[in-house]
Amino acid sequence: MASGVIDPGFDPEILNQVRNIVRRDIKLSADDPLPPEARLFGGEVDLDSLDMLLLITSIERQFNLRISDRAVGEAAFQTVGSLAKFVQDHRGTGPARVVSQIAVPAIDWLAQLPHGKAFRFISRIMEVRPGEMARGVWTLDGSEAFFAAHFPDNPIVPGVLIVEALAQISGIAGAAGGGRQGTLAHVDVRFERTVVPPAEIDLSSKIANVVGSLQRCDVVAKVGVNVVAQGTITLHRGDASGDGPNKGDR
Repeated sequence: MASGVIDPGFDPEILNQVRNIVRRDIKLSADDPLPPEARLFGGEVDLDSLDMLLLITSIERQFNLRISDRAVGEAAFQTVGSLAKFVQDHRGTGPARVVSQIAVPAIDWLAQLPHGKAFRFISRIMEVRPGEMARGVWTLDGSEAFFAAHFPDNPIVPGVLIVEALAQISGIAGAAGGGRQGTLAHVDVRFERTVVPPAEIDLSSKIANVVGSLQRCDVVAKVGVNVVAQGTITLHRGDASGDGPNKGDR
């Protein structure tokens, strides 16, 4: 572990919570001391891009804050102590950052998906702010081929296809100007209720963080006012430069 000058103003409870989150998310031993000077990159912890996105998600949820992309690459993630200090100074400052409006060019977003038409689970695009968010709709009338074998006596929309639809809308959100959509790297989506046809599923994705070639999105699927699924989806963007404090993508 590297040593350094530690800010004496740490809240010990926040420091302990940050330690516990790092131990849990990075799967360290419960008795790993993780002193404040323990470096998160290049030391014994040595986060990679996916580790970092998982850690960001946990920190944001635990302390109701938003970690900006700038903070990711700067002082906040240098050490366990610098992360605890960042949390101490910024906790409770959610919700998400305000972003500026970007004009959407005339792009056929569905045609930008790498999938063929038979494997597109978005019927139409409602809104895109390239590099920030996207919203679309998947319309099902019950005649789709997969219903014939998926609980044919009581058809429901397969959850795995709802996740795929959310991944596709996330790819569109991150593909400014029709760039590469990316492939699934990690899924953390929980289902609130089943969907039965006919149905119109509202799909939305907001980019929360980008670290190297990984893009983490907050995703929600709704039918009417009811949330049917929500969580996070991380995509691996093969066209990203990979710059940043990571040791390689899994």
